[in-house]
Amino acid sequence: GAHTATHMSGGPLRTDRLPLALDQACHSSSPAGGRQPNRRGCRAHPARAALLVVAVLLVASRLVSVLLFRAPPPRHSYRTWSEAIKRGECRTTGPVVCSLRPNGSKVYVFPAGIFEIDEQLLIPEKVTIIGARSPNNMARPDETPDWKEQTLFLATRGVSEYRTNYCHADDMVSTRVGFVLSSYVRVINVSYQGLDVIRPMDNGALCGGGAFETKGCAENDCRASAVNNGGSDGLGSVHVTLENVRLNDYFFAEDRSKIGAEMSGNAECASSDFSRECCFCQPNGIRSTQVGIWCPETRDAAGTRHLTVRNLVSRSQQADGINLHGYVADALIEHATVQNTGDDAFALWGAERLPERVTFKKVTAVRPGVLRPGWYGNCFATYGLRSASFVNITCVDSVLPAPLPQPHRDETRASTSMLVVYTSFGGVYPPDSRILIDGWAFVDRDGLPFTAAAGITGGSPGLSGAKVWTVPEPGAAAAPYYLPERTQRVRVDVCDADVGCG
Repeated sequence: GAHTATHMSGGPLRTDRLPLALDQACHSSSPAGGRQPNRRGCRAHPARAALLVVAVLLVASRLVSVLLFRAPPPRHSYRTWSEAIKRGECRTTGPVVCSLRPNGSKVYVFPAGIFEIDEQLLIPEKVTIIGARSPNNMARPDETPDWKEQTLFLATRGVSEYRTNYCHADDMVSTRVGFVLSSYVRVINVSYQGLDVIRPMDNGALCGGGAFETKGCAENDCRASAVNNGGSDGLGSVHVTLENVRLNDYFFAEDRSKIGAEMSGNAECASSDFSRECCFCQPNGIRSTQVGIWCPETRDAAGTRHLTVRNLVSRSQQADGINLHGYVADALIEHATVQNTGDDAFALWGAERLPERVTFKKVTAVRPGVLRPGWYGNCFATYGLRSASFVNITCVDSVLPAPLPQPHRDETRASTSMLVVYTSFGGVYPPDSRILIDGWAFVDRDGLPFTAAAGITGGSPGLSGAKVWTVPEPGAAAAPYYLPERTQRVRVDVCDADVGCG
């Protein structure tokens, strides 16, 4: 087709007419008609020749700009950028520039480009990583950024085998890929893309695999082994901030059609003997991380404190979106959108460690559990705590036509309510435990609200696919949360703009 370039006067120049213009410049018309070569060639028409030179230069410039527009972002191997951070070096030259602050902290500024990551990298204390620009428009979280303008960390390998030794390996640095953040670490304006296409069997109860983790144990129970994540000391991180972070969107458009797809023989989950059954043992082909943000259980009782996650978008995960495990205190997850998980979107898993003062504020969960269709996952879930607040939260879910039963039970754990309060996986709720729900929206994928009238109030959904609602106290309106076991002693306060909290 025809191409255009901009002429010096501002008008369009038809580049498909250049051969004709060249022909006219170097030929002349004879009196008898017809076209004759000009004996002096283009030298007889210096003005025409000059214009042609300008035109050719403009076309060349246009072609170069097109090639640059289509060119992939610059790519940097892992060693070219990671060694300085590992060694605590502050270089003022190279692709990543560092500055040293008066308090001893180091700020590494990354340009736009793709930065490969080969292993689970421990970021030392007092380090700030800043990318080129924010990848997120929180008003339109589905909007993929222009990758040429972004700082993207791209895993070079991922989990593809169901029987991978993932949780029980002797060395997490070489087993997993991602970041482990020490105390006083900030990560700002970056994207991350994982390559895991399956959740391995030994990670069924979740031991980690986050794009970003705080320090802690490699297993979900520190008593199981002496191995820590990222080669760390396993002690809890404090004052960690992640802001303007985007996860697993680089390949999302290519893999999107695979989300929710059912595979023959891949949902044999009846007996819980998953070494014999194929309970999602086949790779789904959706390139992701195991978890988006993971706080593991820690070696010390002080746990993970003062964690802030703000302006985060995650497009897919093989397991949870954000999971805070063990003792976590004074944490804020704010302005976050988590989509297309293989488990819960937002989970607080304190077990017997009793996290407290944890707030999820203005966060949205979309299609929880869909990477293992019908098996497990809700928008919000707790597994033991002392106190947590869910403020202005949104759950976008579906009514499952045929949810899978849990082993030896005629009920599902997939898409049962907006918030599920579990005692499983060691979940403990002391007598003074409290959950606050202050502002919520519970809608389907078309934006239509789920209602208590269309769901089940105060009972089990079984395998109906109906949503469960609970009445917090006599006379109060039903709210979309569910206590599967009646042994929970947690107090749930639900606030409404018209009647306050009940």
